[in-house]
Amino acid sequence: MLPPGPDSLKPFTRESLAAIEKRIADDLVRKAKQIEVLEENLPKPNNGLEAGKNLPLIYGDPPPSVIAVPLEDLDPYYRNQKTFIVLNKGKAIFRFTATPAY
Repeated sequence: MLPPGPDSLKPFTRESLAAIEKRIADDLVRKAKQIEVLEENLPKPNNGLEAGKNLPLIYGDPPPSVIAVPLEDLDPYYRNQKTFIVLNKGKAIFRFTATPAY
């Protein structure tokens, strides 16, 4: 993962979704092999990156090219979930799922 800053704001692409699906598959293989991960090692949601909150100052001012564009989720908690974020002009975070809505 990139350190916080404007450079860590990456567009959400088909390749991003494929990488998430690969991590999910790897996680299922690990679980099938019964390799446990201690619960304390599992990521927790970052309160500063909650949906509806503004992007933390540590990320700097996002360039105009990433406003209102699907971006890879910044929160490590969502690393293995098919989610992406969108920032508005006020730098508010909106989180969406990348799964079918049927």
